[in-house]
Amino acid sequence: MKESVFISYSSKDFHKVRAIKEILEFNGISCWMAPQSIPTGSSYAKEIPVAIKSCKVFLLMVTSSAQQSQWVPKEMSLALTQSKCVIPFVLEDCTLTDVFNFFLTDVQRYYAFEISSDALKDLIDKIKLECGTYEGAASVVQPGEISEVEIWIIGKDRTFLNRELMRFLSALKAAYKQNPNAAYIDSWIKQYQLDRYGIGNVLEALEKCSVNLTGAAEIYIRLAVIYIHSGSRQYIKQARKLLEKAVTIYSSQAGGDEVGFKRIVYARWLMAVTYKQERNFGCANDLCEKLVEYIKEENQIFDVPYSDALLLPQRELAVINKEEIMSDYLMAHMEEIRMNPKELFYTQRRLLELFLLNNEFEKARDLLPEVVASFEKCRNHLDEIYHVGLYQNLFEYYSYVGDKESAEQYYRLALENAKKNYWKGKEQKLAHLKEVFE
Repeated sequence: MKESVFISYSSKDFHKVRAIKEILEFNGISCWMAPQSIPTGSSYAKEIPVAIKSCKVFLLMVTSSAQQSQWVPKEMSLALTQSKCVIPFVLEDCTLTDVFNFFLTDVQRYYAFEISSDALKDLIDKIKLECGTYEGAASVVQPGEISEVEIWIIGKDRTFLNRELMRFLSALKAAYKQNPNAAYIDSWIKQYQLDRYGIGNVLEALEKCSVNLTGAAEIYIRLAVIYIHSGSRQYIKQARKLLEKAVTIYSSQAGGDEVGFKRIVYARWLMAVTYKQERNFGCANDLCEKLVEYIKEENQIFDVPYSDALLLPQRELAVINKEEIMSDYLMAHMEEIRMNPKELFYTQRRLLELFLLNNEFEKARDLLPEVVASFEKCRNHLDEIYHVGLYQNLFEYYSYVGDKESAEQYYRLALENAKKNYWKGKEQKLAHLKEVFE
């Protein structure tokens, strides 16, 4: 049987398009879609022209990826040459290229991301009308392989989805502030629903449908930070997987921008931190070195100042390798970041940590007043994990120089904060340091 609809799409959108194909077929519409419809042993070049020639409707799935595809413009040109009914189904909010604008002049477009849940119904009605099988309003039948939440996502406005994800992110931050416990957050997340769907199911469906939203990326980064702070080995591995997803989302966005560039840097740096927590310093070092090169290459385009957190991998490398040359590098950039109190504190604290690791106590003593001063300027805007980090460094310094009273004071402050925030990894680290110095 010859298929009624030829589906033209980018392979990068496969999961999203396959979901729509399943829905069309469950509504009695036969579809041709590569590679599933290509016979074993045959080729794209042989089968595609035949399929287009025999179809009644040419369904064009419009996305950023489709416009960059080598095959889609060729298929579209062939369909228009043969006077096929071309239905552009715009799956995401993207600007049409000159080529697509030319091909689709005077062709009615269906904007799926704006039409919400009626998008699939309207598409089915239009196809059946063109194929002569329309018998009234079509009802979208849910196929067994496609979940309800996937169908809901396909038909939803991307702006709406992003807004709801950011609303969840705000609630997540509030929940963690109330109870900074990774296990509690996991339990809390299971109870949270977006519309009538669990947020976990929504995030999984977004990934399966290849819908890349910055709201999802920011959720992954925030959860990764929570898991990293927990210090638990099982959570650290989860954090790394979440960060990989966040990088994929930001990297997939056409053209990119400065915000995406900085978030990729941050997420990749956090990946290095996860390896460092596992004491896999080799992987941490390799990631940071690659990240330094990435920053050098990409920043030729974006020209983001170093005061905007681009010293993250260099600071990490300084501590991992205990290299004096890296401390000189950080010192050279100090003036550039002096107007950014948080980045100034982060850099000074890393230098203090490096001096302590290299037993350079005079340099540590000279830097100490500046570190404490920059900490006081921004302490209310810092995650408490950095409070604990500084208190630990001060405990180490005063222990090294023999000031037991000051050492005990900062040890107590570090331990109290770690316990309050359920940071078991920090508690264990502090206990180990206490044993070493005793």
